[in-house]
Amino acid sequence: MYYQSNYPGYHQEGAASYPQYPNSGPPPPPMNAYGYSAYNVNQYDTGNPGSGYFHQPPGMVPGFQMPMVQQMHQNALQSPPQYQPQIMEMPTTTYLKSMDAHLYQGQMQHQMNMMQTMAEMFRAGQNPSEKKAEEIIAKAEEDPVLATADSVQKTMADEDIHLKVKAEMKRVFVAELMRRQAVSGTFEMTEGTVKPFRRYEAGDPVAAWYKKHRGEDKTGQAWDAECDCEYLRDAMKGLGTNDEAIILVVSTRCNQQRQELKDIYKTIYGRDLITDIKGELSGDYKELVMALFVAPAEYDAWCIKEAIYGLGTDEQALIEILLTRTNEQIKEIRQAYPNVVHKKKTAKQTQFEKDIKDDTSGDFKRLLISASMGKRYEISQDKLLQAVQEVVNPQDGAETGMFEVNYRLLSDQAKAKNEAQQLYKAGEKRWGTDEETFNRIFSSRDYYQLRATWDEYVKLTQRDILNSVDRETSGDFKAGLRAIVMNIRSRPMFFAEKLRDAMKGLGTDERTLIRIIVSRSEIDMVQIKECFLQLTKKTLWRWIKEDTSFNFKKLLQALVGKN
Repeated sequence: MYYQSNYPGYHQEGAASYPQYPNSGPPPPPMNAYGYSAYNVNQYDTGNPGSGYFHQPPGMVPGFQMPMVQQMHQNALQSPPQYQPQIMEMPTTTYLKSMDAHLYQGQMQHQMNMMQTMAEMFRAGQNPSEKKAEEIIAKAEEDPVLATADSVQKTMADEDIHLKVKAEMKRVFVAELMRRQAVSGTFEMTEGTVKPFRRYEAGDPVAAWYKKHRGEDKTGQAWDAECDCEYLRDAMKGLGTNDEAIILVVSTRCNQQRQELKDIYKTIYGRDLITDIKGELSGDYKELVMALFVAPAEYDAWCIKEAIYGLGTDEQALIEILLTRTNEQIKEIRQAYPNVVHKKKTAKQTQFEKDIKDDTSGDFKRLLISASMGKRYEISQDKLLQAVQEVVNPQDGAETGMFEVNYRLLSDQAKAKNEAQQLYKAGEKRWGTDEETFNRIFSSRDYYQLRATWDEYVKLTQRDILNSVDRETSGDFKAGLRAIVMNIRSRPMFFAEKLRDAMKGLGTDERTLIRIIVSRSEIDMVQIKECFLQLTKKTLWRWIKEDTSFNFKKLLQALVGKN
């Protein structure tokens, strides 16, 4: 446990099976041009919080009835090769295969609904191509048109509308895939458990307090930062602290909304919200609340600084952050790092690489330096466009107007075979290990190229790449290579394993628990929870209940959610 808070100023080896690569998802939520960040998975519009609430549609939609999509998926699995989706396979469990099939169905239903929304816009004389992607999605969110087999056939029969809708579907689909790559490095769907707070529903404690003390009913109205600030101020005034109020607000507002709360609080009270909260809380509970009020890139930068400065080095924290963040996120960390280290003044030059070099050594140091560049190859939009293909009816080859990614077109198979050979010669085939070859390939290739290379490696050596990493490398360098493999195969499973390790056995690694839950709560915590359940046979919520206590436990549970 740790109690000294040193946040940046506030002025401002698991053995689990990893899932196969799922299909790409539905047309996107809107791209937010205001304050866009690679960490901003929710795309919350800080310029217009009242109407800027959007989030990714869930990857899984339990309980829906979609016989047409289900039949299409089943037919695709049994259809001739030319109509089968070309999905790269990974060894996986039956559970994860069924989860992926369910995900595929949900994605197709979302695309059908979007297609119908666009068709209705064209019939009403509106032209979606003249609107931004976020405006189209807003239309679909506010006035959804649920697709049925009959409505889809009607759209398909109208050739003019069908062609227009298909062009728009592909445009917004590709834009969303590129946004996902910036957030997670892949084109797979993810969903956080913490989303932007949209409006005060009936029974909301903030709305109830505001009606009692201000005489104004906020029920059904859009989120108001000032209401939250007044509610928080009342929770901290006088003797004692209303922890339930603090937990409610910080666990149900997204990070960008929390940043806005800090500004509004100072505006209406002339007081610093973080200073007031710090004076009321203590222990791990305080550390968790403080972390939630830091901008994501700044928080990652602070965690890296804490891992390096002082006695010893927290190699696991460096691995967990530097080897799992995307290029865009690494760039944001590099920008934030100088001011995190130099709290009292603005640093003109970054110390990012120098600090890593000075505090690590050998092959592990070189692996981290490679990651800290934020220059891993990524799939270009032109290459993605070539891989995005229209889904066809497996029975007759007819067009559907929906799209998916042919993952085989994202990788160079000849190069994958060649680099699998290089890895074999650098490890299994020789006495000793050529660590430089492992670093070069693992640190630079895009996710889909590495997946293809590791598939070829199995064919060549009859060993999984993780087995060879364990045999041929050691120490922190081995831990780093393992993290790259597990993260690229399935980032949610990687973090599920880290959460399990932080809580299993005697004692709890509170710092790791805080770092992972805070950093992933808005990105992929839904998928992490699914993997955690498969890994441990218990929910993450239950593990937190059994391994932590008091307000620290309550806030962690609120962030991850019970269901």
